[in-house]
Amino acid sequence: MNEHSYIRSIHRKLPDDIYKWKINDNYQAGVADAYYSGIGGDLWVEYKYVKALPARGDTTVKTTLSAQQKIWLRARHEEGRNVAVVVGSPDGHLLQTAPGEWEVEVTCDNFIRTAIEKEEIVSYIVCTTTR
Repeated sequence: MNEHSYIRSIHRKLPDDIYKWKINDNYQAGVADAYYSGIGGDLWVEYKYVKALPARGDTTVKTTLSAQQKIWLRARHEEGRNVAVVVGSPDGHLLQTAPGEWEVEVTCDNFIRTAIEKEEIVSYIVCTTTR
């Protein structure tokens, strides 16, 4: 699986009444990968997919969140927008909803300890956009 197919696997699980937009903008650096909206609000999500977690527990999980992405996400968050970073892997999924979470490195042990199921990612999107 890659990032594109990971995003598609989440979009397939979302109800039809949630608007989904997979963004591909080559002119605006840092913009999130997806935008969702529903009757209860909207949400910007930056997705990352890690094909394999590091073997050692104290090794940092490389999510490759760029400096521009961090700046863009933080700016939207400071505007009061709902923003999240979702890191998927075959061993679980990480949901980060604040700059203090996505701007720090995560070790393999911390990833595994805080990982959730994909259905919880879907539920978060649904709850945030439909309330």
